[in-house]
Amino acid sequence: MNWELRNLFDDLEVVQEKINDVVTSFVWFDDEYFTHEPNHMLTKKEIYTHGWKYHEHRIKNTQVIDLMLMYMRDFDDIMKKIRDIEKTLPENFGEESDNA
Repeated sequence: MNWELRNLFDDLEVVQEKINDVVTSFVWFDDEYFTHEPNHMLTKKEIYTHGWKYHEHRIKNTQVIDLMLMYMRDFDDIMKKIRDIEKTLPENFGEESDNA
């Protein structure tokens, strides 16, 4: 049982690394694209540039959302398995075991 939990925690670390990668990627995108202060008046050229990049940004945002939803499902699945194992542990039955 101990090795099952260890494997699940390892899986959680992998999911955490994937989430961190997505967040880092999105932060880079945000830092590179949103360079003006909130009250900055966009020039005509900046408005056109934004228009040309619209589809690129939509794709990027869709990918980030899809990845985060997938990783959250992975995370939820792993947590469910941990809870299932936790329910079977002797401590939950008021017993002690040499196997744990």
